[in-house]
Order: sequence, then C-alpha cells, then structure tokens
Amino acid sequence: MNSRQRGVLIAAIVLLGVGEGVWVTHSVYAQIRHQEELLMARRPVPHPLPAAREFTRDEGYAFLAAAKKAEAIADPLQRCLAYPDPPDSHWSRDAVVAYCHYRMQPLLTFAEAQKLIHDGHAAELDRRLAAALHAQQTDPDSRGRLDRIYQEAFRNGSFDIRPTLDAWKRASPNSAFAFAASGMAYVAMAADARGAKYMKDTPQDSVDAMHKLLAQADSDLRQAIALNPQVVPAHIALINAGGLGFDRAYTDAAIRGALAVAPDDYVVRSLAMWTLEPKWGGSLDAMDRFAAQAQAYTHSNPLMKLMLSERPYYQVDDCDCTQDAELAAYSAALDQLASITYLENAGLAADGNRNMGVPAIYLSEALRFGSEKDDVRTHRVSALVDFDESAWAVADMSRLLATSPRHADALRARAYAYEMQADYAHAEQDFRALLAIDPRDVQTLSVLGDMFVNLAHDWDKGWAVADQLIREQPQNPYGWILRATVQEQQPRPGLDATANHLQAQFGKDPQIAKFIVRMRAAVALRKHAGIDARASAP
Repeated sequence: MNSRQRGVLIAAIVLLGVGEGVWVTHSVYAQIRHQEELLMARRPVPHPLPAAREFTRDEGYAFLAAAKKAEAIADPLQRCLAYPDPPDSHWSRDAVVAYCHYRMQPLLTFAEAQKLIHDGHAAELDRRLAAALHAQQTDPDSRGRLDRIYQEAFRNGSFDIRPTLDAWKRASPNSAFAFAASGMAYVAMAADARGAKYMKDTPQDSVDAMHKLLAQADSDLRQAIALNPQVVPAHIALINAGGLGFDRAYTDAAIRGALAVAPDDYVVRSLAMWTLEPKWGGSLDAMDRFAAQAQAYTHSNPLMKLMLSERPYYQVDDCDCTQDAELAAYSAALDQLASITYLENAGLAADGNRNMGVPAIYLSEALRFGSEKDDVRTHRVSALVDFDESAWAVADMSRLLATSPRHADALRARAYAYEMQADYAHAEQDFRALLAIDPRDVQTLSVLGDMFVNLAHDWDKGWAVADQLIREQPQNPYGWILRATVQEQQPRPGLDATANHLQAQFGKDPQIAKFIVRMRAAVALRKHAGIDARASAP
C-alpha cells in the first residue's frame, strides 16, 4: 500500500472523530489542524519575526546523542548541568547554572504545609518559610526558593484548599506567610473564574466572580505586605492580580513595590514582563526596555538573562504566520536561555510538522529543567523515533509505566515506538492494554487495525478489527476501507461487494471516491482469476 492509499485510511479515522490523539504516522492532518488553530487564535503583529533558521538533521542527531548521555546521570542537578544547549545558541553558562539550581532545589509542598497546619504546628510552617526566605535572599544556590514554594504549593484555584489556608490564618493571625498564601490562592481562583478568553469574550457573571475574588486577594496580600514587605510572593501575587482584572495604575504600582523590595527577583521580573506584552496593552519596545533594565542585576542574579528571550519568544508565539515560519523562527527567539514554559511550548508547537528537530531539541531542554513533566516526555517520543531513537523512547515510556501502568498517553506513545521498531507483538500488547482501560476507544482500535493491515500484514487480525469497527461504527468508512485493503492485498474475495457498499454509502467524499476507483480497477484485473466470484463480502 502506498502513502496515498494509506492516507485515505487515515482520513477515515479523522472522519470517525478519532484522529485527535493519533501519533505522527497515523495523522496526516495534524499540521493542517494546528495551522487553522493559529489563524483563529492569533492576531497579526506588525513586526518581522526573528531570523529564520532550521535545525539540520546532523545537529539534531548530535544534540540527542549528548542529551542521551546526560540523561543517564542519576543526580538531577548534575544531569541538568551536563545537558547540551541547543545547537548554535548563545545560552549564558552562568544563567544555565543558576536556572538548574533554581529548578532543582528542594521545595516544601502543599501536602507538607497542610499536615503542619492540621497538626497544630502552624508556627513551624512559618519558621520553615522564613528559612526559605532567608536562603532566597542570601544563598546564590537558593535563588527564588520561597517564590517557587509559593508558585508550586499555593498558586491553586481549587476551593478544596481554602479551609487549610483559612485555618492557617486563624492559627497565625500575624503571619505574613499565611496571608500571602491565601492571597495567592485567591488570585488563582479569580483566574479560574475568569477563564482563558479575552475580557471582551468573557461572560459578565465570570467577570463579577473574578472581581469578588480579586478583592479578597487584594485584602490578604496587602495585609501580608504590611506584616512583612520582604515576603516577595505577596508582591508577585499582587502583580498577577493587577494583570488579571485591575487597571494599569494598580499593576504598575504593584511592580514598583515588588522591585523596591527585590529588584533582581526572577519571578517578579518575569510576571512584570507578562503585563507589558502587547496583547495586554503593552508593546514590544516596552518589553525590550524592561529586559535591558534587568541586565543591570545579572551580577547578583544571572537569571535576569532569561529576560532577553521574553520579547523574541512573544513575537514568534503571537505571530500571524504558518507553522513552518513559526518553527524556523524559534532558534533565533530562544537564542538566549528561556523559561521551561517557553521551551515546552516551542516543542509542542511542532505537532505534526516535518521539522522534528524543534520538538527533539526543545522538549528535551524542557525535560532538562523539569524531568517530572510526564506529558512533555510522552510528546517527545515522536521526535526520538524520527531521529532513530525508538529504543530510547521505549525505555523512557517503560520507566513512566512502571510507576503508572494505566497511563494512557505513555501506553500509546510506547506502542508507536514499538511499531517503528517493527516490534508489532509488543505494540499490540500496549494497544490491547489501552482497550482494556477503555473498551469503547475506537481511536485505538482503528490504529491497531492500521498496524495489522498496513505494517504487520497480519491479515487475520486486521480482518477481525475491520469486522469489529464495522459492527460498532457502520456509518463510518474506516472499517470498510480496512476490509477492502485486506481483500485487495492478501487477497480475499468480496472486494467488488465492499466497493459497492462504499460507493453507496460514502461515494460523495472525494478521497473515498478515488479509493473506490482504484478498487474497481483492481477488481477488473482480478476477475479472470475468480477471486471475486462470491457476490458479497464475507
């Protein structure tokens, strides 16, 4: 079966409405879908993109070879430090070292804080947070420790954590840490209430709920600052509140207050930069000026160098451009070290694109600074396979599945990697495991049939899957096309009858019509052999 013929089969999967999560070889429409989303979601920016430069295949192979060696290092910090930078980039070594320490440092979790509060040890929680603040202010290897604790533990919009935070405030009525945590959580709740749409597209009741929550956040955060202005997370949450629902004057005052306390704080600078983006009323020039101002503090905090990637990344991420143009611009946009979020987003933007160097490199860099990100790891599988690292991909997914055996994305990713190794037996096991989790998963059943017929040429198993799809989805063409493929390729009798059914039910679809024409030609060539003697398909 050639690529065009298989494309018809894959198109049928899409018609079933099950093409969304199919891996690269199973979804020829991923690129089109992504481009349509870009056109719908993004607004034109009247500025040229950074200079385009695609990673070469040789650069991708060399990078992954070095990354694979680094990922064998057990210690997270040493692994991060040993990792390669993107090809031909200019990441500051000082900034990389600082960011590795920033991302790998030990953090107090919400579960630990909750236990201390519930056990009557709120004072001990305050002591630990005070120690984290002191380390953040004095230890170069602990930069941003309190900021990160608050971002990870208390930036949570769930109503479930409110009783814990309210109990903390009651137990420690003079604790700036308690009021900062409560205020930060209120800001997160406000963000959830508003939703992800622009303000003009947000329902009024959502806006009202957001403002009520922001008022509560403002009260708690100002109380925290009054108790101890050095608790930087309170300032950070205040900036976030301003960007969400208050005016520019409120936001600018929050930024000035934060910078007066901690002019070289990475999270403060990053969040302030967010409020300067053009889509929130700022400008690219304002972003550039703010990034330049931050460079005066690189001697005390090399993380300020991450500010240099903010404007070029925004410019690419918010472009009104094709996916190819976007991907080619990332190497210039991320020429300086960028946050883990930007690295991850750049890698994910390549979904379905021919340029697999972008996800191979940037998803790997995201894992360098955040090895716990399982979704990034599963998405990287396609790129690893593309660079002949299927065994690495299988090993990666196997480690993930050892702790989460029902992780559907990891099973799907590993099955794909097995397929590309022509290890169809193990791929089938993973597909069957997915079907055991969800017996109605027609997407997985369709991909399994595609593997049996078009890769493994296991006609009996492919025929069985085609029968099951026809029974469960008779109104859709994929099962019938799969059956026709077996009848043509094995061959089996009944191709003429299957073609008649496809013609009657789905002949108006142009792609399927082309497939039917080819089937008719095959029938005409085979009739003299008596293969299609039976009038109906088995």
